[in-house]
Amino acid sequence: MPTSQHPMRRVWYITFTHTAVDFYMTLFPPLLALFKAHFALSLVQASLLPTVVSVFGSMPQPFMGYLGDRTNRMALAALGVCVSGIFISAICFVPSAPVLALFLLMAALGSSLFHPIGGGLVTAFAPQRSNLALAIFLTGGPFGMAMAPVVATQIVERYGLGHLWILVFPSLIAAALLFRLSRTPSTRRTSGPRINLAHLRTAAMRPLWTLYAIAVFRSLVHAVYVSFLSLLGENRGWTIGSIGWTLSAYLVASTIGRMAGGYMGDRVSPRKLLALSNALSPLIYIGFCCTTDPAARPLLFLAAFTFDTGATANIILAQRLLPQNTSTATGMVMGFSWGTAGLLIPLVGLLAEATSVAFALACVSGLLLPTTTLVAALPPEQHQAYGPPVAPETD
Repeated sequence: MPTSQHPMRRVWYITFTHTAVDFYMTLFPPLLALFKAHFALSLVQASLLPTVVSVFGSMPQPFMGYLGDRTNRMALAALGVCVSGIFISAICFVPSAPVLALFLLMAALGSSLFHPIGGGLVTAFAPQRSNLALAIFLTGGPFGMAMAPVVATQIVERYGLGHLWILVFPSLIAAALLFRLSRTPSTRRTSGPRINLAHLRTAAMRPLWTLYAIAVFRSLVHAVYVSFLSLLGENRGWTIGSIGWTLSAYLVASTIGRMAGGYMGDRVSPRKLLALSNALSPLIYIGFCCTTDPAARPLLFLAAFTFDTGATANIILAQRLLPQNTSTATGMVMGFSWGTAGLLIPLVGLLAEATSVAFALACVSGLLLPTTTLVAALPPEQHQAYGPPVAPETD
């Protein structure tokens, strides 16, 4: 039977591509020290390179999604993974630090192109199971991120930096697959209402900006715990191995929670699921910050699970506000919010330096409580075109 008649199969194809994109975008960090020494960079100069990846990989996502909503999204998703794979795999050939920064910028733009479009595609492919489809898609990224450091360092250690180019092939395979699917009628957009950028400033779009604000707080909580957990563990006397296992278990618990939330979100109100996640998880996070071993880590894992049950709900609610512009909505509450949260992390560092890491984490966790009132401020779901988003990709 043709691929176009298997919606969930296409969801898995997009998820595989998501794994590839996040794999490429995580290849560079473990090699940062190598490039720092190779180009004789200062610590400040070297720190600018991950900043390029972070800013250009997240902040442009609403604009990339807007572009995708106006053309063949599958073809643009293919282009995104192709660009990311080619430019990251080619960093082994760069002659200088500025050229390295340029290659990283181009790869980040490819990632920024893929993510909102991929998030919009999977819910359109499986409208009756949109929460689950999105949960599957979001789970693909962590798999790629987990593999990249090991693969990159092993290739460089065994064969040298000059052989990093061999990693380009998965991106070419994924891009070829999506380009092939983009030629089928089932991936072509049908006519429908489109927004322009000025429309995002109207009163009708206030719920979308509310969801964006919620996403910023949620992204900040996730980023801060991933970034500062090792510092907290050091303060509590954890070994390096213990810190590594704890962080891995935290990410696994998050992934399980995301999948559970995707399953539940197709059966209950996503709005209520998001509110419950935002109300309960900060209490458990704060309990973790105030508790020492042996009870602390189980609380951390429970908090991660509870927190991520609302991950898909926030995006789905945004997509339902803009059913004909789901990639734009996805870019707003996924990439743009993540970039905004990243800019706030140094403030958390300052708070941790002035007080303690545990206190700073508890304060950031507490920011989730006001977001529960923001969820309550959203329009009733019957006024949000509640139900599956419009699916222009169906046959």
